[in-house]
Amino acid sequence: MIKNIFYITILCLIFSFVYAKEQKQKTEITSDRVILKNKGQIAYFEGNAKVKRGNYKITSKEMIYYKKTEDIEAKGNVKFLVKNEDGSIIKARSASAQYNTKKLNGKMWGKNPIVEYNVKNSTDVIYLYMDTLYLNDNFESAKAVDNVRIISSSGTIKADNALLNKAEHSLFMQKDKNKPQVNVLKDDKNAEFKADEILLLYDQKTVKMNKNVEGKIIFESLDNLEVNK
Repeated sequence: MIKNIFYITILCLIFSFVYAKEQKQKTEITSDRVILKNKGQIAYFEGNAKVKRGNYKITSKEMIYYKKTEDIEAKGNVKFLVKNEDGSIIKARSASAQYNTKKLNGKMWGKNPIVEYNVKNSTDVIYLYMDTLYLNDNFESAKAVDNVRIISSSGTIKADNALLNKAEHSLFMQKDKNKPQVNVLKDDKNAEFKADEILLLYDQKTVKMNKNVEGKIIFESLDNLEVNK
């Protein structure tokens, strides 16, 4: 038993440092159990699998690591955590994921994936739902595809797709089959708008609409309505 524990510990150390070659930051992969195949070219991590590199961490029930391509396949309660230098935090979860530890890009899907974005210097949280998420450079940019919903304290947006640009603090949606739709509820007003293109600047809490804009505003009460001629 002691020999088995020692053996697994050595394997974890190998995956923590050997596979960090030619990278600015080391990649650490650990789990309860490690199985090597194809002369160490493929590693199976089972039970509490975890990948750490720089400011991100991925956890799941099990992972497969391919040494040649530096790809990871994660299955079972996949969670992704990124702590950004500006203080914002991104959390994502799904049933399955693929990730490349060198290129820092990947894909998440299965069981209604969700991204939770804690915006810097704000108590507001943006929730992004979709069927599939493609990410680049640790969420510096990402693309949500199919059945996209964006929920914040300001309202809800439904779209066929959405592009996240973290540098510009924006989410861009455009018509595929359906026009993106914005629903905003504030005080006694309920606004609903559609357009071919919608841009959400979430740090400014601003929505910009472009091309074939249509919409309506419903007032629950007209007591405080002012009309300027």
